[in-house]
Amino acid sequence: MLKIKSAYPIGLDIGKDHIYAAQFKKSEKKLAIRGLWHKSLIGAARDSDDSDDVLVPFLKQIAEHKGFKGKRVVVHIPPQEMFSFPISFNVHTGESLEAVMVRESEKHLPFSIEEAVIDYPSISSPSSESYSATIVASRKERIEHYLTVLKQSGLSAEVVDFGVSALLRLHHFLFTAAEDPIVLCNVGYTGSMIAIAHKDLILANRNIEWGTKALIENIQQNFEHLDDKKKASLFLRKYGLLYENQKNRKRESESSGDPEIDNILKVIYQISTPHIEELIHECHQIMAYVRSEFSNPPFAAIYIYGLATVIENLDQYFEMRLGIPTKRVNPLLSSNFDANKNLSDITEGAPFALALGTALRPVPWL
Repeated sequence: MLKIKSAYPIGLDIGKDHIYAAQFKKSEKKLAIRGLWHKSLIGAARDSDDSDDVLVPFLKQIAEHKGFKGKRVVVHIPPQEMFSFPISFNVHTGESLEAVMVRESEKHLPFSIEEAVIDYPSISSPSSESYSATIVASRKERIEHYLTVLKQSGLSAEVVDFGVSALLRLHHFLFTAAEDPIVLCNVGYTGSMIAIAHKDLILANRNIEWGTKALIENIQQNFEHLDDKKKASLFLRKYGLLYENQKNRKRESESSGDPEIDNILKVIYQISTPHIEELIHECHQIMAYVRSEFSNPPFAAIYIYGLATVIENLDQYFEMRLGIPTKRVNPLLSSNFDANKNLSDITEGAPFALALGTALRPVPWL
């Protein structure tokens, strides 16, 4: 009998500002990272009105990259191309589950159901007839657009994945499932995602226009010697929100011993916190929704992925403001993966979260 073996595809995260790619390989004991690739789309030249001209050269680099094996990809497309919403519905005798879901989804779509591609990454059934589901949808023409672009680049899309599914898949690989709901946040450069999940169930998720870009630019404007974004980012990574710890030390009559550092910490804190509070507000909003819809559940923890690692002490600030244990996660530093010292991106791997999540979705290869 012919056996079909499973192999790991290239996980591809196409965002508004960046493209990330990652691929796993099997080692003797654990999964290992085969390759990583990243390019910024900021300032990418557009020589014509066809948006394919921007993506194709970058995607061809992935297809030709020696660190990857094969041409098959699982792709996550930009969140602005996707629509996500919860639905609740009953399935009566003689009705099919899929038909009812399509009918209910049509009420929420800003375009006709005939133009849509629909999937449901999460569904639950509290009773024999009632269901709750998380729906993700996109315009069919946009999905076809990305499939065409990938084909032109020499890549073959096996699956179009969704950001919340990719992040949850990665999280389940890294951590044991909690008994209570958890909050997952993936921080990006100009946009971020917040989701609340209970084991495999997605209770809520939303994409927000919040990222580190505005924060880094604010630091640049206030420090004359930080004349480029990289320097400002390193400054944020080093000092971040550590002033919160300094305030606690002062209450305990302790000092850091360096007035200049104390002043830098204070200024960075004053610049950063108004922007951070916007993210805190978004977390409050989605948590309030889940509490109202699901009988006020407790939250076990908050896990912050992506560019959250650029903001030192962000996890402690979240705990202080939200009262929930919080952890910043760089997945490439996890003991769940075999270390690959040849990868230069290993310590900067946090922004690869969605690419890694899509890369964890195995596909059958003949």
